Amino acid sequence: MVILGTLMALVCAWAAFTLLRRRDIADHRGLLGALALLAPAGFIATEAGWVVTEVGRQPWVIGGIMRTADAVTPMPGLAVPMIAFTIIYLGLAAVVAISIASLVRETT
Repeated sequence: MVILGTLMALVCAWAAFTLLRRRDIADHRGLLGALALLAPAGFIATEAGWVVTEVGRQPWVIGGIMRTADAVTPMPGLAVPMIAFTIIYLGLAAVVAISIASLVRETT
């Protein structure tokens, strides 16, 4: 996760340096290749961070020493936040879909 974040920051700095020199990014094949290779890096870094967090949170469960049911912290009333977040994310998805549809209509 840290390595991918550092690589993304370095490529971003490279692109910013190129733009500050008033050069076109499309003329730099190396920069374009780096940008293409790092396109999925944010997603991969997020997933890697999640795995590290979960393994660090429950090392005994992951190692097979303890059952997951024994490691769960009881938390009553989780239905309300779950429903609220679901409604919020569905609303955001609708906004994104409408925005993309309007952009597509503008280009045709």
